[in-house]
Amino acid sequence: MKRILVMMIAAAMVISLMAGCGDNDRQNGTQSDSTESQMTDVATDENLANIIRDAGNVGEGTAGSSLRRAKIAHDLAALAAEKGYTEEDIAKLKSTFEATFDAMNEDTKSSARSVFTNSVFPMLDKVINEGNLDEYKGLLEDAGVGGDMDTILKTPGLADSYNSIKSAYLALEDSGN
Repeated sequence: MKRILVMMIAAAMVISLMAGCGDNDRQNGTQSDSTESQMTDVATDENLANIIRDAGNVGEGTAGSSLRRAKIAHDLAALAAEKGYTEEDIAKLKSTFEATFDAMNEDTKSSARSVFTNSVFPMLDKVINEGNLDEYKGLLEDAGVGGDMDTILKTPGLADSYNSIKSAYLALEDSGN
């Protein structure tokens, strides 16, 4: 019974990621045709690109921004759990960050960088790498995503997958882009 429940939760996470990440921009027509063409010109991970775009839409100090940041951290952890990235994927992940950032205006790019640097990576470092979910459990629950975080954290190879995403971002930042 537990195995079926875990499989149902994992399937729901995958469907949620596929249905929710970045669809609002495309449905509202806020993403330009040039963005789409830039994204197809390089090897990208569209699920990661959607999370990056969502991070770019979080305003500093706006109502609910901490909850949106927590949801983005959850979505990134769920993606890492689902995909099982390795060091071999870092170049593609870096390319995804680069292409997505290149398609953003400066304000949106700055917001996305702030979200990852100041919120998402510090939160996931503590939750995934240090095993300290308790510190963020309330925030994740308030954001409506705390329920399946325990399941995500039990995914074999999650830390390596998450660290590959973070390494790709840091490599991009180190290159000055």
